[in-house]
Amino acid sequence: MIKRLAPDISTRIAAGEVIERPSSVAKELIENSLDAGAKSISLYTEQGGKSSFVIEDDGCGIAFAELPLAVERYATSKISTLEDLENIATLGYRGEALASVAAVSRMEIRSRAAGAETGGLLRCEAGRITLHSETPAKPGTRIQIDDLFFNLPARRKFLKSSSAELRRIIQIVNDYALIHPEVSFRVQEEGRKILEYSAAASIAECIERRWGKQTKIFYSASAQGAVSARLWWNPIPDSRRVVVMLFVNGRRVQDSAVRAALTAAEGAAYGEWAVMIDLPPHDVDVNIHPTKEEIRFRRSQDIFKIVYDNARAVYAQRHSITSGGAAPQPAPLPGAPAPSFEPPVQPPVSFYPSGAQPWNLISKKAAPSYASRVASPVESVFFPAENDEPRSEVPQIQTKRYVGQSAEGFLIFDFPEALAIMDPHAAHERILFEEICESFKDNVATQWLTLPMEIPAAVRPEAALYEKELAALGFETADGMVTAVPAIRGKGHLSPVDMLRSALRGIETERDAAKRDREVWWRMARLACRDAVKLGRRFEPEEAAELLARLERCETPYTCPHGRPTVFIIENKKLREWFER
Repeated sequence: MIKRLAPDISTRIAAGEVIERPSSVAKELIENSLDAGAKSISLYTEQGGKSSFVIEDDGCGIAFAELPLAVERYATSKISTLEDLENIATLGYRGEALASVAAVSRMEIRSRAAGAETGGLLRCEAGRITLHSETPAKPGTRIQIDDLFFNLPARRKFLKSSSAELRRIIQIVNDYALIHPEVSFRVQEEGRKILEYSAAASIAECIERRWGKQTKIFYSASAQGAVSARLWWNPIPDSRRVVVMLFVNGRRVQDSAVRAALTAAEGAAYGEWAVMIDLPPHDVDVNIHPTKEEIRFRRSQDIFKIVYDNARAVYAQRHSITSGGAAPQPAPLPGAPAPSFEPPVQPPVSFYPSGAQPWNLISKKAAPSYASRVASPVESVFFPAENDEPRSEVPQIQTKRYVGQSAEGFLIFDFPEALAIMDPHAAHERILFEEICESFKDNVATQWLTLPMEIPAAVRPEAALYEKELAALGFETADGMVTAVPAIRGKGHLSPVDMLRSALRGIETERDAAKRDREVWWRMARLACRDAVKLGRRFEPEEAAELLARLERCETPYTCPHGRPTVFIIENKKLREWFER
């Protein structure tokens, strides 16, 4: 038998579509504050917003008489006709946010409308109003949500840990602070300041503040008719993820066409992207998803093309190599250092002849008495420094003769019963990787920095959340600065901030403390492989022989840390077959 659901059941079902977790509350209420013209937004949380969430703003406020209407479903001041729904220019418009939050929590609203002499107080529990009275209040609105999902225990038990839920809230704040430079934001968790952004002059300044000054940020912008797009790219060295912050007409959304355009322009789109698209409101449908996080473009092919064209321009800036004339340069943000070129990582391939056991042709040797190390660019990267133990001659490989170097830079060796072609860059990456990993077998010492380095604003909340974990790994932070890092042999020119970022990504990826250290060190060692010699560098015979000797001593000499082969083996037997010998 079909019957109507009771109002309390239907209300909770509808609320569950809009409010999934504390970060959903943060998103909806921040959008309301921005629509109200707020210039200052503050968030105060307990247990990552699960037990208490408070948001304060200095916006236009809500009139006392309208407070009960504010928590009624489908009551809004932002649209009034069907035509308005086709030209939405505000972040909110359906009148669902406050009603949905009120239905699954104990909520209190204090607000004073602009020009009013007094404010109003409204209290709700599970969507039912329990108090509505006048009260003194400062201009703006303060909303407090306690015991989120207290009446939906099944939803509450699926919430993550307090730190995980807080990270989601911080992500929301970070994103809206990026698109609204005129607004100041702050976040406190249980009385501890986690994040604070003062108002900025421009979006470009917010981008620099978020990603820091230690890395090159690439930028491109263009317009095609009524559609305009701006792209910023932060190619994080050790990342293998594509993180896209997409804003359409100031709305934080997700769209598969935009992500596809970024990756179609070049496969190695790894890193963080900020994509801002502006177009007439009637050319985009924002009313297709309960949480308004997905949209539909009326002409998606135009959006794909403009994003694709700008992504290609960004890639061209990073990979341009001049020979004579000056190459077009990106529009850098102030204070950003020049990037170091790194070819995109290719997937591992099979490179051994069928049935061959190529590394049986390379005998394991005992390590020499001198210490291998990474030298500065003016030194040889393969021989010991003056203060290392001296040796009488370069190690010789009696049964493996160095033949020469190809025009591309590959090293050619004559092995017993085989010809070997080595990629010196991949081989050196493997050597550096294992040297760095060797440093992590025992307790890692802490190396204090002569000049502390500022932590980018977007990284500070995570650094504060994982302060104990970072300290156990050898990091020291204070007052938003990195003051010490792990003392790692062979880390070369690795920036302290890059090391911190890499460690934080490892901590978030592997929450098991027993496995976490290995994840962090693996990421950091892979990042340090940027100091490996580049393909095309010319080698002396002694250097080539030394590189092979050091590769032989590696535990896993077959591939570089990224999975690329280090040596290609062609057996003499196969050569004789090819030449019909």
